[in-house]
Amino acid sequence: MRVDIMHTMKTPKRTRLSPEKRRAQLLDVTQSLVLEHGLNSFTMETLTRMAGVSQPLVYKYFDTRLELLQALLLREYQRFNEHMKEELNKASSYIEIVTFMVSVNFDQYSEENIIQVLQSQSDVAAVLKPIEEMKINKLGKLLVDGLMEEYKVKRKQAEQLARMASGASLAAAEQYSLLGGNRKQQIQDTVKFIFGGFATSS
Repeated sequence: MRVDIMHTMKTPKRTRLSPEKRRAQLLDVTQSLVLEHGLNSFTMETLTRMAGVSQPLVYKYFDTRLELLQALLLREYQRFNEHMKEELNKASSYIEIVTFMVSVNFDQYSEENIIQVLQSQSDVAAVLKPIEEMKINKLGKLLVDGLMEEYKVKRKQAEQLARMASGASLAAAEQYSLLGGNRKQQIQDTVKFIFGGFATSS
């Protein structure tokens, strides 16, 4: 039986907010709706009702559904990058850096990861293309430089090892998303596997 989500949700009371808070509220409500009901079910009309605002007000902030979803993706991606910087700055060893990067891959395959959901749509994800390329280059350099220092290998070999480690991490994350299990243990096993490969290849 098909359930109309418009009639299964209560409409909140409208409150007066500053432009910055209103924009943030619209993005927050969008995120909740997409995660709860899926991207295909999300409409500007549903957002209007659930945010307790008029349609003209929504369009004052976002001209189209695509612009709204891209704004949400940008916001969450920037938050994620800030979190990554903080965690990587706290890492005191190369193994901690690799463990964190593996855990990030596991998070990316989570059904509740709004970034992953939005990036599944090519038109929405297009907004990240220049930022993604810059981030990948920075992370790649971090991993390669760490490998060169830790294992005393040349850059070309370190780049090859980093690509292999990334492939192993992504494969493990995908396997976990399909079969489930003990997340912490699987991350530890993946890290051990990666470092075993580093040791035998250096």
